[in-house]
Amino acid sequence: MKFFIWRASRGALATRHNLHARRCFPSSTCPVCDGTTETIHHCLFLYPHATNRWSLLFPELATPPPLTNVLDWLFSLSSTVAIELVQNCIYLLWQTWKSRNEKVFKDKPPGPFATTSRAMEEAQRWRSCPKKRTSSSQPQPVSPSEPALPPPSTHSFEVHCDGSFLHDSQEAAYGVVIMNDHGQVVDGKAEPLHCFSPIEAEAKALLEGTLAAVELNAPCRVRSDCLVLVKALQGLPRLWPWRAAASLGRILNLTSVCPNIRIEWINRKRNSKADWVARSCARNQLPSEWIHILDVVFPLL
Repeated sequence: MKFFIWRASRGALATRHNLHARRCFPSSTCPVCDGTTETIHHCLFLYPHATNRWSLLFPELATPPPLTNVLDWLFSLSSTVAIELVQNCIYLLWQTWKSRNEKVFKDKPPGPFATTSRAMEEAQRWRSCPKKRTSSSQPQPVSPSEPALPPPSTHSFEVHCDGSFLHDSQEAAYGVVIMNDHGQVVDGKAEPLHCFSPIEAEAKALLEGTLAAVELNAPCRVRSDCLVLVKALQGLPRLWPWRAAASLGRILNLTSVCPNIRIEWINRKRNSKADWVARSCARNQLPSEWIHILDVVFPLL
């Protein structure tokens, strides 16, 4: 389901509209309505059976406008309604997509009541599952591509940072998310950037994360998903990417006088919070209360 929400938010579901635009299908017409273009928004919210499901389950909830990002919509919901309602919405989106696929591939007519019932059952089952607790006596599996790292010490912090550069509009921004040693978001910052390339945006984001770590005055792991920059800091300055050199130089100076700060690589999936913050800021779509809702929505996705 995480993958489904991610694809829906990126406009990457295999709807007839997307397939037709890529010349993979002769028509963009909705297979259920048989008369309307099947966009992601139409499929999840607007065709008759989907509309019936939303009105049946959430009569007071307004569906998002057509161009709204699904993930952004869920974030905005989490700041205004109970968390259980957000959970129900996620499962209804998933079951609506599954119902659509049953119609397309098995010619099974979608029904609002059965789909809604399955969504609520799965949401309740997820809420009733015991939450995982990490035991210090049990070693955790580590990805072979990512080095094993010691757990944060008491009162330590993880600072996740990411830069976003939009090629079409040339807009850029950075996102910094600060978490305590329990993995809870405690602070963060995000601002637009003036830069000319993705590597420059990533370098400036890493610099902002390092500056945030200095202000914390505590043991910190500053983590970026840009492996090129993390490796560059371990090499010779003459080999640095020239657009990132100024930021890398400042980072090196800061870490030389603050030995409790470590710069580390993290894979993109584990850096998803900072990635979302940076992308939303670059698009001028970052909610004002984003620091307080990250821990609410991301565990559901």
